[in-house]
Amino acid sequence: MPPLRVTAAPSGLAWDSITKIAMNADAASLQPGSFDQDYAQAAAVQPAPESSGGGFMSKMNQAMAMGQHLQALVQNGFAEKHYVAGSKERTDQVADRTATIVDCAARTITTLDLRKKTYRVVSMDASPGPSTSGGSAPQPRATDTGTKVAIVIANKALGARDVGGQPTNGFSSETSFTETQPSGQSQSYNGDLVGYYSSYVNPAPSCSRPGIAAPSVSSLPNGAQTFSMVASGYARFRQALSLAGMDSRFSLKQSGPSLPRGRLAMYEAATIGGGPRGAGTVVIERGDLRPVSANDPIFSVPSDFTRDQ
Repeated sequence: MPPLRVTAAPSGLAWDSITKIAMNADAASLQPGSFDQDYAQAAAVQPAPESSGGGFMSKMNQAMAMGQHLQALVQNGFAEKHYVAGSKERTDQVADRTATIVDCAARTITTLDLRKKTYRVVSMDASPGPSTSGGSAPQPRATDTGTKVAIVIANKALGARDVGGQPTNGFSSETSFTETQPSGQSQSYNGDLVGYYSSYVNPAPSCSRPGIAAPSVSSLPNGAQTFSMVASGYARFRQALSLAGMDSRFSLKQSGPSLPRGRLAMYEAATIGGGPRGAGTVVIERGDLRPVSANDPIFSVPSDFTRDQ
């Protein structure tokens, strides 16, 4: 396999992505498709209807429209735009017309409603409180549970391939990881992973010390709980994999060619939980990589937005 030269954007990196859940599919059987086509389909999903009040029939119609919106998201995927530079990160949920800006230096989380042109700012150090609007409130403080994680991976090389407009190297992996809580209680997971990794360093500003925290199910668009249940195992595995070697609580053993950890994956499919039946496979596609700087206006609140208290 020809090695890829490690590339880092001078200041920051931006890209588009689609996240899907493929039910009754095994990651080992999936391969990248056309990113441009998949992204256009996911980005075309109409935003969720806004609450219009009214009587019983109005609420019933709104509930039906919300259900159709969630079904479209599950079928077509969640389209996102990502921007990372310096201590700042912005993620846009395209279908919901919302965005979140995280500033690790200022230790703030800013949420934007791109339809209403309003925004809200919370401190990362504040205790999370209930949402007063009935929606998903940002979770500014993640709790490190002190969990220890042991990961074992058996890798096979899939060779070089252009994915999402970038040259990549591919790997197929059989994985297992065991989480052990301070109380001694442990839980094990296994699964399959297929990834195609670019030469770019995966940009990720660090806002807190290394540690594994329970994922929030309320951070997904419109409280998509089913999606979160499938994705949480994958998120925990990726978090633990990135921390292996940085913290003594996270151990990693690999056989075969080593995964290019720390590289931005242009495509990744992961079945976590054991086998294709009864488990979902998380599929993430990325494309349209481009440079972005920390002083880009994309990390600021537009001047015509109003603060929502």
